Amino acid sequence: MNPPESSENSWDVVIIGGGPAGSSAATTLAQAGRKVLVLEKEKFPRFHIGESLLPYNRQVYEELGVWDKISQAGFMRKKGAQFLLGDGTRKVRLDFSKGSFTEFPEAVQVERAKFDNILLTHSQECGAEVRQECLVQELQVNAEGVVVKYRDKQGVTHQAGAKFLIDASGLSNFTANRENRRTYYPAHKKIAIFSHFAGVDMPQGEEYGDILVIRRNNSWFWMIPLEDDKVSVGLVMDRGDFQALGQEPKQVFEDAVRTTPAVQERFTKVAPPASVYVATDFSYRNDSLVSDRVIRAGDASGFIDPVFSSGVLLATTSGRQAGLVADEAIKLGESMTPAMQAYETDTRNRIGQYWQFIERFYTQPFAQLFFQPSNRFKMMCSINAVLAGCTRLPFHVRMRLRLFFGLVWLHKKFGIAEQIPIK
Repeated sequence: MNPPESSENSWDVVIIGGGPAGSSAATTLAQAGRKVLVLEKEKFPRFHIGESLLPYNRQVYEELGVWDKISQAGFMRKKGAQFLLGDGTRKVRLDFSKGSFTEFPEAVQVERAKFDNILLTHSQECGAEVRQECLVQELQVNAEGVVVKYRDKQGVTHQAGAKFLIDASGLSNFTANRENRRTYYPAHKKIAIFSHFAGVDMPQGEEYGDILVIRRNNSWFWMIPLEDDKVSVGLVMDRGDFQALGQEPKQVFEDAVRTTPAVQERFTKVAPPASVYVATDFSYRNDSLVSDRVIRAGDASGFIDPVFSSGVLLATTSGRQAGLVADEAIKLGESMTPAMQAYETDTRNRIGQYWQFIERFYTQPFAQLFFQPSNRFKMMCSINAVLAGCTRLPFHVRMRLRLFFGLVWLHKKFGIAEQIPIK
């Protein structure tokens, strides 16, 4: 193997990835006075999906000192989330300002190219070194630290040494893949077909800015307003169902729009897309999130179905916590700490909170109760809090959620509610 062209060993932390998890970790560490190197394989700004944020994102951004920049960037305000049946017969709206257990009343819908660039630029302004178009190729961990080998856009190989590594490499899952730690959820192998559209008939008035989630029999649409006349629309379905159709993604998307009344009625003035994007959406977990001198954050800690818009919240929250525990470990001179192990537990608990909803979302009993909402015992307020992004639920809210899931189980066994068709 040829020796690297350059070598640096003066970093406290090297971070792989400059998305929301990586930039949150970088800002946290830079604000703590650490020397941080962020290696991002792409050139920002760059296109990305995951455009709908949750109200509790604000809490993290205020801690990072970037909220003012986000709030002044002109992003679409999001005050609620609407869930509709595909045939248009039923709708449930969660108004974040009216949830009894929800502290933050609204969020924003963002074009990720602009949004992620704001976060990464903020990291630089806080003192982090950001190098874009740099592809990480190798990692070595030893008793003293980590050594990362990467190639820049000119093809020159470099080597960087640090005390810790935070893997925020997203779905590429750099360190976990090399250690064979990724495990897929077998029933959640999805494909997403999406594009941006003009002319979509979206809610107005008090509901202006709401995200729409349209539930079909075994698939769903998202409709996310980004500007007055720009809407992100995507179809998520099982990979097996897509393959069985034997059609091109564009045709599958158009057919789904045409056969879903709740979507088709909003597309009467929309021209067919010139092209669509396709992304595989395979939910997975890693069997370890921390090891000596290595912490995984964001999608590199695990990925779940995006139906409840939890991705950016989970990424920024885990990125911030990863930065805090790495800073503490460096202060202690340790390669593994109790705080790192607590980080793994906390991250799994946050993911698990959404996973319990996602697993049930595709089942008929859950959908039938969800689309016949009752706020008795404030169960819907508890659901509102979770879907707004509250991941530290008090005991009384957790008990209300257990009651709701218990009713879903009873409905499955005994049919305690109306058997409405899901189509």
